Amino acid sequence: GLLGPNGSGKTTTIRILLGLARATQGHATILGHDVPRDLPHVIGRVGAIVESPTFAPRMTGRQNLDVLALSIGQPRRRVMEVLLEVSLVADADRRFGTYSLGMKQRLAIAATLLKRPEVLIFDEPTNGLDPVGIHDIRATMRGLADAGRTVLVSSHILSEIEQIADS
Repeated sequence: GLLGPNGSGKTTTIRILLGLARATQGHATILGHDVPRDLPHVIGRVGAIVESPTFAPRMTGRQNLDVLALSIGQPRRRVMEVLLEVSLVADADRRFGTYSLGMKQRLAIAATLLKRPEVLIFDEPTNGLDPVGIHDIRATMRGLADAGRTVLVSSHILSEIEQIADS
């Protein structure tokens, strides 16, 4: 868990780890590799959701993932696997634009899972969700961690981190 008040640098730290921002001082590593120097060697092993997920609103969840899977060289069968993993199969053929915020977050998680990353980074993934959506996202993240993936979650809410993080 990465915990801190709004404006404390959580998102900036995540952006530095992903090579989306450059540190003005200090040193960062991910999977034992220097960032940004070695990032091309490890970025394929990292999945992340930073800020709001963006998908084509008129396409279904499945179609959005199909396009993404094709673009990163993953087989179409991988789409069904990740939809199952985030419990979104029943709604996979609905237009993304009709999804609730929680469903949009789960689709974004599914998109990050397409390439089978070892490390997942989620920047305040439950912001704006209702209690059911928060529960679903927490359960998804905990399940991913229990399956052996490293999951980094940022939040400004201590109780959020306490419920899902083990360090």
